Amino acid sequence: MSVFKEYRLGEICKVCRGISFKDAHYLKSGFPVLKKGNIKGGKVVKENLFYCDDANHKISDAHRVQYGDVVITNSAPSQGRVAINLTNLEFILSSHVFKLDPNPEILDRKYLYHFLENSPQQVERMITFKNVSAINVSSIESFKILVPDLETQRSIVAKLDKLRELREELKMRKLQGVYYRNKIMSNLLEHVSKAD
Repeated sequence: MSVFKEYRLGEICKVCRGISFKDAHYLKSGFPVLKKGNIKGGKVVKENLFYCDDANHKISDAHRVQYGDVVITNSAPSQGRVAINLTNLEFILSSHVFKLDPNPEILDRKYLYHFLENSPQQVERMITFKNVSAINVSSIESFKILVPDLETQRSIVAKLDKLRELREELKMRKLQGVYYRNKIMSNLLEHVSKAD
């Protein structure tokens, strides 16, 4: 049986701020920018991308979001959305999104993702309500997380990944069922109207 140890996220994870882009910095092509609108359903999505010329900005590795990186939105109205980049793209982090870079000797990235994704009330408590509701770095750094050994983390991740796959497959089958039900109903109505 694995022992879980409680950490504050700031002890085992770097919180990386994004770059503030002005509208004039966005281009029709170039390097994709990860904005809060690209975080949906726990994943980074490639819809409605904005681009920048990465040569015009001081971009470090901390600003780059690669495959497997975990991010969280930090500003209203969608603050607290957690996602993992499972796309084949590398993004530049915008200022409305933080990248969470865990110490790989203590914390698995996918375990961090699943822990945050399955802790919505705790994530919501990170939101501050001053002038604008937002999540700040200190809120994330003080977030408490239970961490077992890496082997146990990976075992938990494998089970949660499988569960997520099954849930997505069920969702697709439900959509297929609705599609075919509607198709059958429209065909029936068409035959009934022709019979009249």
